[in-house]
Amino acid sequence: MEQSIGALNKIKGSFRIPASKSHGQRVLACSFINLNQTVIHNLGVSDDEQGLLNLISDAGTTVISKDGTLIVRGIELMDRSELHLNCRESGLASRMITPILANANFTIELNGHGSLLKRPMNQFDNILNELGVNFQSKDGKLPFQIHGPLKPQNIKIDGSLSSQFVTGLILGFVASPFLKNEIIEVVNPTSIPYIELTLDVLRNFGVELNFENNKIQFAGPYTLKETEIEIEGDWSSASFFLVAAAILGDITIHGLNIESKQADRKILEALQDFGAEISIENGVRIVKKEFNAFNFDATHCPDLFPPLAVLASFSQGESKIKGVSRLIHKESNRAVTIQSELTKMGAQILISDDVMIIQGIEKANGAKIDTHGDHRIAMACAIMALKADKPTVIQNYEVVNKSFPRFYDYLEKLT
Repeated sequence: MEQSIGALNKIKGSFRIPASKSHGQRVLACSFINLNQTVIHNLGVSDDEQGLLNLISDAGTTVISKDGTLIVRGIELMDRSELHLNCRESGLASRMITPILANANFTIELNGHGSLLKRPMNQFDNILNELGVNFQSKDGKLPFQIHGPLKPQNIKIDGSLSSQFVTGLILGFVASPFLKNEIIEVVNPTSIPYIELTLDVLRNFGVELNFENNKIQFAGPYTLKETEIEIEGDWSSASFFLVAAAILGDITIHGLNIESKQADRKILEALQDFGAEISIENGVRIVKKEFNAFNFDATHCPDLFPPLAVLASFSQGESKIKGVSRLIHKESNRAVTIQSELTKMGAQILISDDVMIIQGIEKANGAKIDTHGDHRIAMACAIMALKADKPTVIQNYEVVNKSFPRFYDYLEKLT
């Protein structure tokens, strides 16, 4: 399927951003291991969030939906029966849920869909077997065979590939009835804000943990408390529209927590360096003003690469974005797809080691875009198309359903 997007001279408007899937999925994972009641307001409707909700329900969790609110009561995983579960195409869900499921004293098969089946999970082969779990993968990838229970011990984990493995191990330890005073040490940590977001969510459930000197010290076992929580607005989704405002107009987005632990809140720093006018009163408002080139380190917030590449493409000069190595194992090899698809639209992008170097242009070209099954590539090209000389056709445009199902509806309202 295809979506055609035409060029504009200006966009203006305001809206409330959908819920954060990073925040929502972490809350769902905690509700899964919480034997007390969790009340969740404002859970998003993306494929990733709904996929994890279905998974915990299939595992036996009690889930009641009432007037847009979810009431969830988790389960005791020990000594039940064989389970077959599917985390669809969510890398975060697969990496969070696997160590949690490793607490079960029976065999669980975990599978996925699409590009997730190609993403590396080798960390689990090494770590979970070391923790007493009978764990088998398909050459370091899904599907998994998991038979616990997990027995926590002091352990080191390589955080250079993804912080999602760290988040999963934290939650797996918290769920374990055998947890005492063990320590997880993270070597070469990346995406540190996402680790902090996990710990921030756990505090809502009464579990106080800190990430200090690259270590997490536990004092378990833990009992999660009854919790009521509202899912924050999504900075990742908002970043595309904030960039659109900086290059084309005036947009106010409501529902964003300016104090959020979400990594992609750092988009504001790039927008400030770019020269956009920023005000934070009744929402986050971005107004087009200057088009300065900028340097930005996206090592700990790699999901910002697509919107940042669009922003840099319209700067006056040469911009540099660091952290390219974090893009290899996304829904696509995102460094390659950013370069190939934005270049079709006239962008001038060079990749040198860990840095993406982008020369600014005044106007983009209309083009036919291949999303490579990557939701963030589709959204980035749609924003770039707003400043193109001719309409742009985006193939497989519906991949945005993974994170932002109503993306094109919001775009149409603003235009």
